[in-house]
Amino acid sequence: MTDAMLMSHSWNPFYIVLSFVIASVTSYLSLELARDGDAQDRTRRQVGQGLLLGYGIWAMHFVGMLAFQVPVGLSFNVPLTVVSGLVSVAFLVAAVMFLNRGPQTLVRIIASGTIAGTGIVLMHYSGMAAMQVDAVSRYVALPFLLSVLIAVSAASVAFYLFSRVMTTRLDGPARLAIQGGAALVMGVAIVGMHYTGMAAVQYSYRMSPMVGSPLSEGGADQSTLGMMVGGASVLVFVCTFALILADSVGRRSALTR
Repeated sequence: MTDAMLMSHSWNPFYIVLSFVIASVTSYLSLELARDGDAQDRTRRQVGQGLLLGYGIWAMHFVGMLAFQVPVGLSFNVPLTVVSGLVSVAFLVAAVMFLNRGPQTLVRIIASGTIAGTGIVLMHYSGMAAMQVDAVSRYVALPFLLSVLIAVSAASVAFYLFSRVMTTRLDGPARLAIQGGAALVMGVAIVGMHYTGMAAVQYSYRMSPMVGSPLSEGGADQSTLGMMVGGASVLVFVCTFALILADSVGRRSALTR
């Protein structure tokens, strides 16, 4: 580059591990949420599964953003951050509903994965646009294209695993093993897409002074964002687990009557 020097960056391993944990726990709880139930109850569960997946993927994305460390000012545009979350939720609900609206053939699974993958890509790069860095940014074509391919492929594989788990009539350790394995695969896929997408952006130092600050006065800094997303994630996961537990107790009580 003639007018800028490439900026070095580092990664916080704690946030990287935490992002994987969030993705995997989200996947596992969404599987639990969608199990069993009658036709009407199943529809509500599928909507809940899509909402949880959409939120969890968004939360993982922003925790992963916190792992990205640069030696300049950084904040987040709050409205655009919220929009990216709504995009994730909307596309994941649509993908889960479409997946369950007919026989779960390979074509339907791939179509659902494409819907989900598109939402994940839109969420990721709108979230990247919400990250306000005092630097010059540019996108690198190969990692960008790879991130899109990984998002669609990973979502399709995840939905395939989800469909197999949902149709497998197992209980106890066997079900937990299969369901846990599917959740871990989904976690790896989500994290893989995110960090590939992060590699698609390069930041460079500004070589000439700017008029004003590139950071929005209304932006949220990293620590504020971390507390907001962390607190919301704990609340969402605890409430989801409580609902699953209450439903399980209710079904067992009904069987013993």
